[in-house]
Amino acid sequence: MAKQLFFAGCALALLAATPVLAQNSVRTAGEKISGAAYREQSSQAYWSGAYNHADTLNHYARTYSYIPTDTAAEHTAEVHRNVTAAKKEVTKLGDKAKADKKVSGHVDTLHKHYDKAIEQAKAIEAEAAKGDKADQKKLAASAASLNDSLKAAQDEQKKLHEHLKSTDGK
Repeated sequence: MAKQLFFAGCALALLAATPVLAQNSVRTAGEKISGAAYREQSSQAYWSGAYNHADTLNHYARTYSYIPTDTAAEHTAEVHRNVTAAKKEVTKLGDKAKADKKVSGHVDTLHKHYDKAIEQAKAIEAEAAKGDKADQKKLAASAASLNDSLKAAQDEQKKLHEHLKSTDGK
């Protein structure tokens, strides 16, 4: 009798939890299969990679009179690669953004911050290409702006994720 009650309780708990487990308004079954689903962790990882390289550039720009061309090229290439991947990930929310103005606003704002970050990375690379003739103030300003753009993107991404959590299953 105790076993039957235990199994009945487990079955009831599983049935009650099934709708909660099945809900995920961000990822449909078709998106999961095709790889077109927005992946929050991937988006966060791409941002983190870009920020780490931007922060390194910011350190060099504040500490030294110039950034060696090769060093700047390596770090700006990684910023560009990671920001491009983050933008691609956020773009996967397109259908959700069409249906939800808040998601659309977050996606648009993220794209603006990411575009600004790429613009600043290009400015750093161009200035660093001048070698020891580089304008240290321009390097420092571009590096600081790059960091600021990525910090703003992170703040916006947190707002987006909170909104997605609050609307999941609705």
